Amino acid sequence: TSLALPSLIELCLQMITSGKKERYGQRFVALKARHDSSRQKWLEKAKGTGGEKPIAAPHLAIELWEHIKDEDWVLVGTPHTMFTWTRRLWNGLTPSRWIGAHGGGGAIGYGVGHCFGAALAYGKLGRICIDLQPDGELLYTPSALWTLAHHPVPLLVVMFNNRSYYNTESHQERMAFLRGRPLANKGIGTRLENPTVDFAGLARDFGLYAEGPIEDPELLGPALKRAVQYVKEKRAGALIDVITQSR
Repeated sequence: TSLALPSLIELCLQMITSGKKERYGQRFVALKARHDSSRQKWLEKAKGTGGEKPIAAPHLAIELWEHIKDEDWVLVGTPHTMFTWTRRLWNGLTPSRWIGAHGGGGAIGYGVGHCFGAALAYGKLGRICIDLQPDGELLYTPSALWTLAHHPVPLLVVMFNNRSYYNTESHQERMAFLRGRPLANKGIGTRLENPTVDFAGLARDFGLYAEGPIEDPELLGPALKRAVQYVKEKRAGALIDVITQSR
């Protein structure tokens, strides 16, 4: 895309007549006004979730943005919930700054390896790579944390830890609703509780810098700031375990 799109744009510009240019300009103004209005509403909603526990996805997105917006960053992986909010609240989320989402169904362990591979490449360019990492998916390949410690790359793993294999839980919720069964049973066999997983402790055992679990939104910003600074200075991996709402 980095090679093809500039050429396609140039061809499109050559096809625009003066009449079309005026019409397109008017449409641009109208669409920009709609976009700016939506973005302001999203920002207000995100700010309104700042006190919620567990931590809300829009609050996590806006807090992380505050600590990476002045860095040379790339979002190498994110669950769909978080991609919705990073796309709404972050600036500059161009193709070169977004590598892909963690796949549907939790991707059964694909995501952290995908993010590590991207960090191998982008780390050589001096960039900070960010993996917004679902908890259930990481449990398929926890040994990736050892790889991250053994072969340091500038990858910040921020856990989107809703303590559930939530793709399955949400499906069970839909089926319970359709079949008239108790919604309270949706978490059976899918909730990661009793015991909960200490991802920060696991990361430290593998030799990584880690903090968490963080459920208090007031503690989130300082922890993210320390982790970003660590990855930036050490050019090595770090993990912040954030306890989040399910959606």
